[in-house]
Amino acid sequence: MNDSLAPIVLFVYNRPFHTEQTLSALQQNDLARQSTLYIYCDGNKENTSVENTENIRAVRRIVKEVQGFKEVFIIESEQNKGLACSIQSGISEIIKKHGRVIVLEDDLITSPAFLSYMNKALAYYENRKSVFSISGYNMPSTLMQIPEDYEYDVYVSLRNDSWGWGTWDDRWNQVDWNVSSYPAMLKSKQLQEAFNRGGDDMFEMLQKQQSGKLNIWSIQFTLAHFMNHAVSIVPTVSYVDNVGLDGSGENCGLNPSLKNKTLCTNENIRFLDILYEDKRIINAFYSANCNKKRPLWQKMLNRLSRLLGRKNIFVIKKKIYD
Repeated sequence: MNDSLAPIVLFVYNRPFHTEQTLSALQQNDLARQSTLYIYCDGNKENTSVENTENIRAVRRIVKEVQGFKEVFIIESEQNKGLACSIQSGISEIIKKHGRVIVLEDDLITSPAFLSYMNKALAYYENRKSVFSISGYNMPSTLMQIPEDYEYDVYVSLRNDSWGWGTWDDRWNQVDWNVSSYPAMLKSKQLQEAFNRGGDDMFEMLQKQQSGKLNIWSIQFTLAHFMNHAVSIVPTVSYVDNVGLDGSGENCGLNPSLKNKTLCTNENIRFLDILYEDKRIINAFYSANCNKKRPLWQKMLNRLSRLLGRKNIFVIKKKIYD
């Protein structure tokens, strides 16, 4: 099994405190010493602050001292590429060499069983070509409930997640980074609604990426899932927590509701052999990824109702399946 372990690709920039936490958790993974780690360090921006320059230097000092892995390769960029460009080029380079990858960013805390789960899932679904990615993160139960009678430890999702994930070269090579389908999607409400089955923010995110308002890579990868009728495999209990939801990142703001207090340590995973969309889970996932907010007065009445031991009065029902 050792020869078939996927390499880990970690992207870092200017957050030494977060980077240390990410590496410390990764070192405690059961398969760390048998895994190859590639670390991509992004370069400094022009006319940046002294503080930012020192943070970048501190990150590079940290990664150069990393131990606890089979091999460690550090790739330092002199120029600032930005996260989207760094990930596109870095993954393309490593996946061409190894055929599969496990990807992390510098603010992700992993369970000791994360690498085991990811490698087993990558092996299990490698020949199921309708699976485009393996996700390590799942939302906490406060945002999304998995049915108690659900029999598996993973579920099919219409949306990939970028907080600890993996894929294969033949899937990654199908991503259209130029998004040639965008003009057709702009004209088709039906295509927009179909794309938004993974959350009503997806087409809006694509629009912002295309207009240059968002410098991201993940929406193009998500679109590749959609255009190829493909899915992501997501754990019912998260193997990853994000400690970067503190406003320190490029694309993540303050959002503590997405944090997982406990992480999964299960290595005996019950995988889905026949891929199917569980209606209850798809609906719960869609509802949790909807932007529509309940008015404050409705929230207050709901809270009062709960204090009286009753159910919420106002419910935003977001469903794909009835």
